[in-house]
Amino acid sequence: MNEIVWSDIIFQLITFVILILTIVLIVLAFRETIKRSKQIDNIPIINIVIDIALILLLWFVLDFMNVNISYVVPNLIEWATKFILPWIGLYWLIRLIKIFEKK
Repeated sequence: MNEIVWSDIIFQLITFVILILTIVLIVLAFRETIKRSKQIDNIPIINIVIDIALILLLWFVLDFMNVNISYVVPNLIEWATKFILPWIGLYWLIRLIKIFEKK
């Protein structure tokens, strides 16, 4: 009964690596955006590190509470793409139209 199930360990390791890679890509995107806007002092790197720590903490707390992360995370992503991202796209589309109207 107390056998180690290697497939579960490998799955957890793969999801952890994917999480770390996603966080690294987000941090790199923020840093590149900050460099392009020449406002490096407005968003300190410490805030990004705190955000990464909070995401990792949430990840491990959900895993500790036996929440099936492989079910919850894809459902959250699906929900965000259905309901949140269209509103963000609409906001930026309206801003783009206002910029074109000013010209």
